[in-house]
Amino acid sequence: MAAPESYAIKIGQRILVTGANSFVGSNVIDVLLSLGYTVRGTVRSERPWLNELFDNKYGAGKFETVVVPSLDDKKRLLDVLAGISGVIHVASDVSFDSDAGKLVPYVVNATETVMQAASEIASVKRVVLTSSSVAAVIPEAGHGRLELTQDTWNDASIAAAWDPNTPAEIKGLMVYAASKTAGERAAFDWVKKHKPGYVLNSVLPDYTIGEVLHPNIGSSGVLTALLLEGNDTIIKIILSQYFVDAKDLARLHVIALLNQTVTSERLFGLAGRFEWKDVIDNLRELRPSSKKLVTDFPPARTGNVEIVPTERSKELLRSFFGQEEWTSLKDSLDSCISSLDM
Repeated sequence: MAAPESYAIKIGQRILVTGANSFVGSNVIDVLLSLGYTVRGTVRSERPWLNELFDNKYGAGKFETVVVPSLDDKKRLLDVLAGISGVIHVASDVSFDSDAGKLVPYVVNATETVMQAASEIASVKRVVLTSSSVAAVIPEAGHGRLELTQDTWNDASIAAAWDPNTPAEIKGLMVYAASKTAGERAAFDWVKKHKPGYVLNSVLPDYTIGEVLHPNIGSSGVLTALLLEGNDTIIKIILSQYFVDAKDLARLHVIALLNQTVTSERLFGLAGRFEWKDVIDNLRELRPSSKKLVTDFPPARTGNVEIVPTERSKELLRSFFGQEEWTSLKDSLDSCISSLDM
């Protein structure tokens, strides 16, 4: 494991995490607090249960929430950045709105505003942006393989988001992917142009499952657990793709924040491929008494272009946290349903 004295930000200093009540944000906060940092988390409205969660686990005074209704409000951001040493910008618009003209410019503007506000706070040393694997690629039919690199961008989604001929059933996904692509690229472009006093890294997760820290946190994990209750909503809206455990993903964010060897990098959070049959089979093994478990799932798609993620993220998990392997699909599912008492 990495020695604390090598961290880019000293233990005990304060970190700002946007989207604190989200699945990813709450797990990031949990890891930061476990390492000894104090955390300020942004929420769009009061979330007293979130303060109670972390106060009970780590003691009062370690975590606080601040209300920021809109992340394109620079004045408000400057207020909440006071005394901050690092920023993990998790929050984004996940409405899957099909109106590209509404969603994409907002995400880009909010991202650039966070970059600019952070640059005006001398104490900020590192900024981490939560992007998405769809900012690089969306799995598609075809043959061959695509190896992800630092320069793999999903330009096709931007074209599809603005194309009036894009089928309605995938328009929301294309607009979301376009917002993540344009937002992440805007962040790196802004930093390259303005050369602020901080280092920027990004993390690109795929489908996230694992421990849900509080029942009020809506997440892909909750929707996955609902398969045990016969609710197949998640199968209808999410294609089989890569998965990543929420704790592994949180650790990648923390690595991007603290590891001084990680500079201007995009870290991919893709632990392994899954098919919905794999999820159902594992849930059946984990909860054999379940009588409502969904059993009807789409057949495995064949002929997809093979997506090959970089080994960099796995190497960093090993060197920084001493974690030899990604958390398995079965263990992630077990953490998820156990945390929800299912």
